[in-house]
Amino acid sequence: MQIPVGILLDRFGSKRLLVTGAIVMALGSFTVALAPNLSTAVVGRMLVGMGDSFTFISMIRMINNWYEGAKASRVQQNVSTVGQLGQFLSAVPFWFFLEKFGWHWSFSFISLISLAVVILLIAFTADEVTGHKHSKHNSASIKIATSQLLENIRNPGIRMAFWTHFVTQPTTTSVSLLWAVPFLVSAEGQSQEFVAFTLTTMVLFGLITGPLIGYLCSKRPEKRAFLVYSVVALTSLTWLVLCSIPGRAPSGVLFVCFLAISIGGPASLVAFDFTKDIAPRSQLGSANGFANVGGFLASFVMMYLTGVVIDVVQNLSGSSERFTLEGFRWGFASQLLVVAVGVVYFTKERRRYLKLAPQLGNSRD
Repeated sequence: MQIPVGILLDRFGSKRLLVTGAIVMALGSFTVALAPNLSTAVVGRMLVGMGDSFTFISMIRMINNWYEGAKASRVQQNVSTVGQLGQFLSAVPFWFFLEKFGWHWSFSFISLISLAVVILLIAFTADEVTGHKHSKHNSASIKIATSQLLENIRNPGIRMAFWTHFVTQPTTTSVSLLWAVPFLVSAEGQSQEFVAFTLTTMVLFGLITGPLIGYLCSKRPEKRAFLVYSVVALTSLTWLVLCSIPGRAPSGVLFVCFLAISIGGPASLVAFDFTKDIAPRSQLGSANGFANVGGFLASFVMMYLTGVVIDVVQNLSGSSERFTLEGFRWGFASQLLVVAVGVVYFTKERRRYLKLAPQLGNSRD
């Protein structure tokens, strides 16, 4: 949904899309609340995902309409970091709410919260500072917005942002969404409580690292590429450590490694720090939509590739257990191939952008 949402964002602006996204999420949550079977629940979950796709890049667009330069870098990182609290709220307080009141009332309550957000958005938000209108944005048709997307894709700087998101986000996402529980519980023999504490701490750790990354981007924008390389090196080294430890790793080592992996999430915001300096404001929606696809694409490939490798290892070993240490070692090692592809293309697009930057009027990297 990121590509069409980006086009719509350049056509209609942030406020309308944020309201639309909240309404769709409310409808999705209510569908889940009333779902009589799994198929209906899946449809509701898809609607929640669709509504969410309107939210993030619309928020980034709105921030950059209100703030400029270093302040925009800090604000978009800080707001994105606060947004991560939603993961914590859904993992801990909502679980207690679900246990006490059940499926129907819990998800109905979530739906009502989304509708309350709609009211707050309508009452208290604006696309941009009053009196500071961007005429091209206001008059852009769908056809023009689509042509702006194609123009962004042809820009090596926007492609650099795509690959920035591609190499930073997926390590965090693939673990937190799918592989942490089977790896830590089945392969490493850790308790469910340890896993819950580790995943929750990863989110809270992002509240610390996110603002630090935003501060670095605002103060030293020329070091953003170095920051990307550093985060990729750290997460890759962490995977190598996990893959090379003989036998089960100590709990402390696992905890530290997962905290290191969590840095990739906040670091992925560097992609949007690139786009705000490269794309005109009137094209920022489609630019961010395109860049945001990078992380989702890499995350899907990583999750799928890891699962394929785990199945292959199980078949070759003849083991009755699927989630073994050996399987995860090879599965996690395969993720480094995805990272390597991303680093190569990030480097290529960065070099192309630096050659064109003086012509584009922006040489900050």
